[in-house]
Amino acid sequence: MALGNFDGVHQGHQTILKNCITTAAKKEWMAAVYTFDPHPAKILSPKTMPPLIQTLDQKLACLEKTGVEAVIVEKFDPAFSKLTPKQFLDEILLRRLHTKGIWVGYDFTFGVKRSGNIETLKTFCKKEGLHLHVTGAQFEKETLVSSTQIRQLIGRGQVDLAAEFLGRPFTLIGEVVRGEGIGGEMGIHTANLKVENELLPRIGIYATRSTIHACPPVVWRAPRLSAGSLAGSTKEWPSATSVGFNPTFPGKGFSVETHLIGFEGNLVGQRIEVAFLKWLRNELTFPNAETLAVQIQKDISEALKINETLRHHR
Repeated sequence: MALGNFDGVHQGHQTILKNCITTAAKKEWMAAVYTFDPHPAKILSPKTMPPLIQTLDQKLACLEKTGVEAVIVEKFDPAFSKLTPKQFLDEILLRRLHTKGIWVGYDFTFGVKRSGNIETLKTFCKKEGLHLHVTGAQFEKETLVSSTQIRQLIGRGQVDLAAEFLGRPFTLIGEVVRGEGIGGEMGIHTANLKVENELLPRIGIYATRSTIHACPPVVWRAPRLSAGSLAGSTKEWPSATSVGFNPTFPGKGFSVETHLIGFEGNLVGQRIEVAFLKWLRNELTFPNAETLAVQIQKDISEALKINETLRHHR
């Protein structure tokens, strides 16, 4: 059993899970993850709770891809928060889940007021004859890999560096809703995303890759550059995404809008996931729609080139 919140399922988390899966396979155990929803801090310290990197669905999808065989999502509420470390270990891990081994990160705490720690686990596992594996701190180019560090990078627009810590791009997911049709009037249709995520990247324009989770009938046409070679299927598209207020049209409000390069079709009502590859530029105010359209075409070309470059390095 790997224990933790696993927000982001980043490279440090993945190391814990790989160790758990490897040992479980050797011992013919089931490799499982035990996590919480909502995040404990939302109950215990909501005013200081940072925005989560992923939705629960995104986290579960990432955990599944690691190869674990089961994920237990515990409902974290005030009553559960009052369990002592001993109650948690005895009642939850031993009696309910029949745990044979525990995998955690070096800074794992648990129980009422976070009173349980690694030493508590060592004592318990020695007494009960359980396997315990504590994964040390993980570093990327001498920087500690942590959810906090990843949030800071995303908040600064450094999504390419955040991807190195995550082991994949940071993504936003949500339903496409009707916008004001400004992009369509310029001949550049965009999908206006009703974002489900808490964490948003810095305001600006990004090279992205968008995946349609429930795809309507579409028509593929060859765009100005070779986007067709990138898609592989009509569900994944190179894209350019705007995060911000579109100051050229004041009063529009905050939005996340993505242009799927080469896509024709109506996405309203569909869910799409937008992977952020690289920050392109700040949000700017243009004198008119024509000059904005010219810049957007430049953004689209740049986004397509970045998609092509990254595809060759996959």
